[in-house]
Amino acid sequence: MKVKICTGVRCTLMGADSIYDAVEYLKENVCGPDSNVCSAEDLEVELSTCLNYCKGEKSIAPVVVIDDEVIFKATAQEISEKLIDRLRI
Repeated sequence: MKVKICTGVRCTLMGADSIYDAVEYLKENVCGPDSNVCSAEDLEVELSTCLNYCKGEKSIAPVVVIDDEVIFKATAQEISEKLIDRLRI
């Protein structure tokens, strides 16, 4: 599963860093080397300078894309819940 987190100015100001921290925590601690549930390779994290979704819309940051699903006004909790659900943890 691929997670793209926008780190443009708006998204960073609205919490992209905490989303990244939450996803990395899941990757390292839940899907880590000792996990029997998932592996770190199951979760690919990519930071993007800008995903260009909020160029015309100012109130949709932060933006996260999980596979092909675009999530506007994302929160660390929402993204963590979606990943846990998709990884069937």
